[in-house]
Amino acid sequence: MSDQYFQNIPVSIETLPAVEEHTFTPISRKYAQVLYLTNSLYMLMILFALGIFIMVQLGFFHWITYAILLGWLLLYLFTLWFASASTDRKSYLLRWHDISYREGVFFHSWITIPFSRVQHCEITKGVIDNLFGLVELRIFTAGGSSSDIVIPGLRPDDAFRLKEQIIGKILEHDEEE
Repeated sequence: MSDQYFQNIPVSIETLPAVEEHTFTPISRKYAQVLYLTNSLYMLMILFALGIFIMVQLGFFHWITYAILLGWLLLYLFTLWFASASTDRKSYLLRWHDISYREGVFFHSWITIPFSRVQHCEITKGVIDNLFGLVELRIFTAGGSSSDIVIPGLRPDDAFRLKEQIIGKILEHDEEE
C-alpha cells in the first residue's frame, strides 16, 4: 500500500472567490440583429398562417380579424424587445481556473465550469450568424453529448482567442496532473 491517503477537507463558502466581483465581457451587440432577423422570419410565417386562417374562416372585415392582427403585432413587438434585452444580459468571464456564462431576462441562468472538466470546445456559425459576421463558442464537458456552455454573438477573432485560451488552460491542467 501507498503512504498517500485521500483527504476531503471542508471548504468554507466565505473563502471561495466571488465571481460577481469580476467584470463580465458582454457578447457583441450585433447579436440582437441576428435575433431580430430570425424572430421576424418566424413572425412572418405566423402572420402568413394567420392570414390564411382569417381568409378561410373569418373574412377580412370581421372584428376578430383586427383583434388577431393586434395580438400578432403586440407579440412581434415583444419578441423584438426580448431580443434586445436578452442580448444585453449575455456575458462571459474567463478566470484562472474556470469560465462563467450568464444570461436571462426574466429567469437568470449562470453556469461556471472549471477547466478540469472541459473536454473540448468548438466554434460554429449559422447562415444568419454569417451574415452579421458572428460565431458561437460551444464548450463541452465530460459526460455530456451536448455542449454545456454556448456563447453566441462573438466576433470570430474573439471566439478563436477565447478558444485558444481555454485549450491552453486545459493543457496546463493536464500537465499538472
